[in-house]
Amino acid sequence: MASEVRLISLYKMVDQTSYEDAGRDADLIVDGQFIFDKRVIESIQTYPKTNNSPNNKVTIHLGGLFRIHRVKVWNVRFCCQDRFVGTRIFADDEMIGVAVSAKPIYQFDVPEGDPTYAREIILHQELAQHLHILEVQVWGSGPYDPDDLFA
Repeated sequence: MASEVRLISLYKMVDQTSYEDAGRDADLIVDGQFIFDKRVIESIQTYPKTNNSPNNKVTIHLGGLFRIHRVKVWNVRFCCQDRFVGTRIFADDEMIGVAVSAKPIYQFDVPEGDPTYAREIILHQELAQHLHILEVQVWGSGPYDPDDLFA
């Protein structure tokens, strides 16, 4: 049975490979909060940050096998948007996009004719850069049984 496309990342478990500051956990990127109207870092409650080592990853565990339709990423607003450049977006092992320029919002759409199913969404910054993101939304349908997939 097909299900509607909906927000599937809200309040899911999230892991990150490193931490810059205590209390800035990656779980904040799927909490639905967009508090970024001030230029004071401490006022941005939804802002997690990794350290600036290479190969930082943030992984969103979707809790099942979902068909991925879109991944939308809100970059930080107050500074340093170029730190996200080079970040690759994966649905399990399949790359669905890469940030090629500094922007406030990125939208990575999966082509309708090339369905992608995943249990995790991974943001991988290979460069020695902080990975700091305001919010990530994953839009999809499911969950599906692995033996019952259809395009």
